[in-house]
Amino acid sequence: MQVTVSDLAAEPEQYDGHRVVVTGRVRSMEVQMGRRGSEYLVLVLEEDSPASSRAIQPVQIFSATVPKVRQGDHALVQGVYHREGKEAGRPFEDFVEAEAILRN
Repeated sequence: MQVTVSDLAAEPEQYDGHRVVVTGRVRSMEVQMGRRGSEYLVLVLEEDSPASSRAIQPVQIFSATVPKVRQGDHALVQGVYHREGKEAGRPFEDFVEAEAILRN
């Protein structure tokens, strides 16, 4: 199901555990180290419109691979949204476990 970052922020319970396609602007990208030493990438995806994104909670995207997007790019992310869960052995809230990340 196609959603926006604001949709996820407004009704997170509705999308919890569902495969979603979300688009937005990549605010930041950072390589993290898991508890067992494996690396993964965390992207912060915000609304496309910078004026409205300040009031809307961005969503974190977790990826095991490095996508062909960079900070500031518009991206399309397909994956499973989780209201709460663990990624790389650490607890997180409001994130998408990415299956694909494409430049939009």
